[in-house]
Amino acid sequence: MKRIENMERSNNEITNIDTVEKIDILGMDLESLQRKFVEIRLKKFNASQVFDWLHNKLVFNFDEFSNISKKDREILKEKFYVEKLEFKTHQVSEDGDTEKFLFELKDKRLIESVLISHKNRHTLCVSSQIGCLIGCDFCATATMTYERNLSISEILLQYYYVQKHLLQRGEKLGNVVYMGMGEPFLNYDAVLGSINMLNSPKGQNFSKRNFTISTSGIVNGIKRFTENENQINLAISLHSVKDDVRNEIMPINKRWGVKQLKESLLEYQKQTKNRITFEYILINDLNCEPEDARELAGFLNSFSCLVNLIPYNPVGGKPYKTPSKQKQREFYKLLKDKNVNVTLRETKGQDIAAACGQLKAKKEMNTSQSII
Repeated sequence: MKRIENMERSNNEITNIDTVEKIDILGMDLESLQRKFVEIRLKKFNASQVFDWLHNKLVFNFDEFSNISKKDREILKEKFYVEKLEFKTHQVSEDGDTEKFLFELKDKRLIESVLISHKNRHTLCVSSQIGCLIGCDFCATATMTYERNLSISEILLQYYYVQKHLLQRGEKLGNVVYMGMGEPFLNYDAVLGSINMLNSPKGQNFSKRNFTISTSGIVNGIKRFTENENQINLAISLHSVKDDVRNEIMPINKRWGVKQLKESLLEYQKQTKNRITFEYILINDLNCEPEDARELAGFLNSFSCLVNLIPYNPVGGKPYKTPSKQKQREFYKLLKDKNVNVTLRETKGQDIAAACGQLKAKKEMNTSQSII
C-alpha cells in the first residue's frame, strides 16, 4: 500500500515541452478564467464567451472562436493550450448496446471509455487514471502498469468526445459513471473538478445527481467525500464481506478492512441520507455460495442501498470462472428473501472486452482520428 500512500501525497503535475509555459484552459473554471483574462489584459466578458465555446459548443480550436477578435485569439494561442485527446478506435458490441472508445493522450499513453445504452438512455463510463494502483486480482486494468492520474481536461474530453458522437444522431448522455480505468478517489481533485465543470450552468449544466463515483474502498476518500459532497452518487466495489476473501482479490482491504469500510459508509449515509450502490462480482467457488449471500445480507441490513450482482467477466490469464446461471439466480433469490434491494445485471459488452473489469488499453489498436 506504500504506492497508494505516495499517490495520495502527489499532485501529479504533468508537463510537456510545448505547453510548459502555457495554461491548460479546459481545466479552468469560469471564475478562474475570468481572473486570468483580466490579468493578461483581455476583457472579462470574453472569458464567458471562450468558456461557452469550450464547454457548451464543444469547439476546441481557438481560430474558430468567431466572436473573439483575431488579435485576442492570438493572445489565447500564446497563453493557453487545449489538452489533447486523440480518438484511436471505436468498437460496438454485437447487440449494439455497448460502445468502447480508445483514446491517445498527449504523452502517447492510452485510455478507454465505454458508452452503455438502454432504451435511449445513455451512460458513459469514464477513466480517471492510466492503469490502476489497487491491483484487484479479477480486473484487466490491474494487469496494466500504473502510469499516472488523468487531468481534469483529460477526463472532460472523454465526456465531450462521446457527447459529440451522440449529438450527431440527435441524442445526449444521461449519466456519467467513474467506473473505468483507475481508482477515482486516488485522483480525487481531478475527478471532482471534472464533475464541477460539467455541472456548470454556463457549460453542460449536467446535474450532479446523474454522476456516480465508484471506489474500491478508499476510506480516506469516502470521508472527504462525506464532508464535501451530498449530491453525487457513491458506489462501492465490494465483492465480499469476508476479510480473508477480500484480502485475496482486493489488496486495498489489507489497509482498510471490511469493518473500517462499513463504519465510513454508515457515517456517509448518516450525513448525506443518500442511497449507496454496492457492486458485487459473482466469482464461482469464491464468493457466491449460500453462506456468502447470508453474510452479505447481514452486512447490508444497516444501509439504504442497492446491490448490483455482476457475473464475472473473463480476463485473460486469470483463474476465475463465471458461476452458472442457476447459481447466479439462487444467490439473487437468497438476497431477495432477506429483503435486500438487489438486481442481477445482464452482461453487456463482453464481446468487445468492454464489460465490468475488462478495460485494458491496447497499443495494437492504432486507427487514428483527432477530436480537435
